[in-house]
Amino acid sequence: MPRLAATKQLSAPELSVGWELGLDDHVIDMSYSPDGRLLAVAALSGGISILHASSGELKSFLPGHDGGTFSLSWRSDSRRLASGGQDGRLRIWDIADGTAPVECDAGSDWVERVAYAHSGDLVVSAAGRRLRLWNSDAKLLQSYPNHPSTIADVQWQPGEHLLTSACYGRVATFRANSSDPLKAFEWKGSILRLAWSPDANYIATGNQDASVHFWYRKSGKDLEMSGYPIKVRELAWDHTSRYLATGGSSTVIIWDCSGKGPAGSVPIQLEGHDMALSALAYQPAGPFLVSGCREGLVCLWSPAKSARLIRRSSAGAEITRLQWAPDGRNFAASSAKGLVRVFRPAAD
Repeated sequence: MPRLAATKQLSAPELSVGWELGLDDHVIDMSYSPDGRLLAVAALSGGISILHASSGELKSFLPGHDGGTFSLSWRSDSRRLASGGQDGRLRIWDIADGTAPVECDAGSDWVERVAYAHSGDLVVSAAGRRLRLWNSDAKLLQSYPNHPSTIADVQWQPGEHLLTSACYGRVATFRANSSDPLKAFEWKGSILRLAWSPDANYIATGNQDASVHFWYRKSGKDLEMSGYPIKVRELAWDHTSRYLATGGSSTVIIWDCSGKGPAGSVPIQLEGHDMALSALAYQPAGPFLVSGCREGLVCLWSPAKSARLIRRSSAGAEITRLQWAPDGRNFAASSAKGLVRVFRPAAD
């Protein structure tokens, strides 16, 4: 992978904090409701805190999953929240009514990923090698054939009711009403993360062998960017689908996918962290990118305009999640020691 000469930026003005909350537990997942009013925060020990996004005030506490909660996903109307965890259960919580959750056995000892469709009532669970589709009443709609290996990630294709799963050696898409793969993209390697470009032209994966792999959805053509120092778990597309930000080191590497694509190009490199990246997130419809690392530093960038670090803040422990509010005005950062902070970049 090409390297640009760059000077690490060791100082920048502090980010403006809207509110912060200490949960005294490792935060493993975090998600804003689609209407932006609530922030769901899942702790490794299992509990799920539902917070008012504007203030951090606790709205409700959900017991989550015995042994730990792994994944959260909101239904598009913000009324229901799906969760999966170490107990092998998919649970769907009625946040609006506060009633007991509906639940089901997802088919393995743990549920690694849950994901609601962009609209409607469909939710998918990935548990071990098993991919299953449900509705919000936890009724099983489709059980797909066992994957060749453990499912590492699952997403819905933008603009379509098509599922996409990633496991060792394969990315595959599925229709909701058919158990057979619609299309499979094969590659001999261990995939850790999956990310669709918003325009659904690209599928990108971060991989165990310290590479990023791309597929063109329509043609199936693929390409690979290798040479990262460590395995790549962090992927974030900007809203235009032009730029893909990647981790795999202490430097944010951004590939320009416009024109002929990233093959043979020199990436943008943002240097502001001293330790490996642990989270990345682009603003939903704006220029900002936020990055977090294992030492607890959060950095704010506007990479399309400049490689200059705009603002930064330290949480004192590894950043586990970065999540923008749907309106893009604020973003939340969580840490391995349970600190949740909401930042207001527009105030700077």
